Amino acid sequence: MNGSVRPVKGSVRVDRVVTKGTFSLDGETFDAGRKPDGELTDGRILTVAGIEVQVVHNPAHTWGSCSLYAPFLNAVFTGDTLFHGGPGATGRSYSDRPTIEASIRNRLLTLPGDTVVHTGHGQDTTIAAERPNVPTV
Repeated sequence: MNGSVRPVKGSVRVDRVVTKGTFSLDGETFDAGRKPDGELTDGRILTVAGIEVQVVHNPAHTWGSCSLYAPFLNAVFTGDTLFHGGPGATGRSYSDRPTIEASIRNRLLTLPGDTVVHTGHGQDTTIAAERPNVPTV
């Protein structure tokens, strides 16, 4: 494909990341060993299925954690960084609670309040609903 994006038929939710071998998604086979097309650097704009998404580096679940902000969709995809009810997972040796809280305050809570947060686990929420759930300094 060399950087081109082909639309996916129907809705797809990926529950696991495959790191070796090949896997099938909606009848297409993908090589999980393929090298990345580029790095997910902070501020980079990606086009996914015709929609622009911005990479937002917000470390602490892991030091390279990123969210994907899609203004056109009024949505942000936060993975394990921000959950419904507050900061995400920091129970690993490479995670850090004060850093994730600062990252959320400085990088995510600055988005418009009605931005829908699609988390890595659990129900969706909004930026406005999560502002009181993230401790201030």
